[in-house]
Amino acid sequence: MKKALPAIIVFCLAIAGAAYGSPKIHAEEPIYDFGSVLEGFAVTHAFTLQNTGSEILEIARVSASCGCTTTQLATDRLAPGESVELEALLDTAGFGGRKISKSIYVYCNDPEYADSSSSDRPRFTLRITGDVIRAQPYHVSISDMNYLFTLLVDLRDPTAYEEAHLIGAVNVPLAVLAESLDLLPPDALIVLIDQDGAASPEAAADLADLGYTTIYYAVGGMDEWTRWYGTFFLEIAADPFEAPGREGRSRLACPEEDRRCTDAAELRYLVYLLIDLREPGAYRDSHLFGAINVPYTEISLRLDDLPKGVLTIVYDQASEQSDAVAQMMLNAGFSQARSLLGGLDEWIRQFADRFVVPDPE
Repeated sequence: MKKALPAIIVFCLAIAGAAYGSPKIHAEEPIYDFGSVLEGFAVTHAFTLQNTGSEILEIARVSASCGCTTTQLATDRLAPGESVELEALLDTAGFGGRKISKSIYVYCNDPEYADSSSSDRPRFTLRITGDVIRAQPYHVSISDMNYLFTLLVDLRDPTAYEEAHLIGAVNVPLAVLAESLDLLPPDALIVLIDQDGAASPEAAADLADLGYTTIYYAVGGMDEWTRWYGTFFLEIAADPFEAPGREGRSRLACPEEDRRCTDAAELRYLVYLLIDLREPGAYRDSHLFGAINVPYTEISLRLDDLPKGVLTIVYDQASEQSDAVAQMMLNAGFSQARSLLGGLDEWIRQFADRFVVPDPE
């Protein structure tokens, strides 16, 4: 028995040496408690991942549980002693009134976590936790606004557009559409509209060929809209917000099996009123796609001019005034008035320049 003892010692030392000579993932603070936040605001945090082992740490991938997203790591290979930051964002929309805990899983070649292909195997786990305060019924979160966005693109010439157009429609004449695609994200819901519906089907097909996945055109164009809804939801040069007109009795139908076509009734349910409450100078610098500018100091004087029968979302720079405006509009009969949580600042924090129109100059 005494002769076997040295062999056992050598074996144990070999195991210890193998464990020491390996990568080791470490986070000084693997759990981040954000305290409390109003539902709809995003929580961001940078975790620091470090290799405390003696071999190169290779990070194969990072995944997150529902509600979390992470940015790409600056590097996926860490030499001994090196570290890298992992930025995480937690969308709190839908979690109001709850204490939440969301996980981020890091798959790497640390022997302790190397075999983590199965969900019941250990994974190196980071966690974001905290309390989410329930939002008010008149609030719209940034993530909900992103899903709601409809880009109305008016293909007519600027003169026709200035005479009358759907509120929030952006004028991109057909002749320059191909040069203006940087304004239109390929994954956005886009509806093209022209005067009589003759040009927009081909334009929609061309954009679909370029990878635009949710591109539609309005059958019959502006002529069909006015035939069906009169001046409702039209911005008209002589009177920017005329009262609703009389609905027509018939509606032009989409061609059979044309999946890119939408009719006037469907378009009516897609439209909404987006109001930028900031001063004109700030609006010109940048604003959300389709937003009209009605400054906070003027909004109470313009209520009689604004259409009531549509979803109306107001925003400012950081939600300092939009909540009060939404409540005022609700009291004035705008039953679908909403305030964009966090305003343009929160939008940019979560989505950067997506759907943000910069100063044309």
